[in-house]
Amino acid sequence: MAGEKLPLTLDDFLARDQVALIMWDFQKGLAGKALNAPAVIAAAQKLLAAADDAKVPVIWSRHVLPPLDLVSGPFKLFLMKKQKVDDPAKLQPAMQAGMDETEFVDGLKPAAHHIVLEKSQPSLFVDTPLEVRLRTLGVKTLVLAGVATDIGIEFNARHAAARGFYSVIAEDATGSYTQAAQDRSIAFLRNWITPVVSTDEICTFWKK
Repeated sequence: MAGEKLPLTLDDFLARDQVALIMWDFQKGLAGKALNAPAVIAAAQKLLAAADDAKVPVIWSRHVLPPLDLVSGPFKLFLMKKQKVDDPAKLQPAMQAGMDETEFVDGLKPAAHHIVLEKSQPSLFVDTPLEVRLRTLGVKTLVLAGVATDIGIEFNARHAAARGFYSVIAEDATGSYTQAAQDRSIAFLRNWITPVVSTDEICTFWKK
């Protein structure tokens, strides 16, 4: 029966002519606060260099929220939990344009030839031109790196699958705010349809 050829090996997933690297929320107020931030950033630097050397497209997400009165209800509840307040009137502005927390972490910045997409939701597929960019580039697989694994990384892997894309998780280039959250999300991804591998494994393939 004719149909799409499924990727069955890591080499299939990582083929240079159909893969892109997603650098997820490497910002001071997000990745900069991860439990293992220095190690995650170091692994991401290595991954980014390998992608550029292999001419793999690189797409960065930049999380910027609107003023609080324009933040959606579900995300306000998320912010209330994060800021540990019991009333939306007590919320403080967060992750807004011009704030230091929306700036990229030291040592990781988009290059001029990279794609940077601004978003305000935990999926890069929502209200951005990501899917158009991917299909224009012929991308079928997303390599995901960034913070937080249990929020944006897992969410985007799931959303990618719903939109017909595959994903690969660069495990040591991802991080969370607690070890329990990191372990739980990685365990799920390992047992799902998504290869979870080290940065070195990905870099080795891209250097072939």
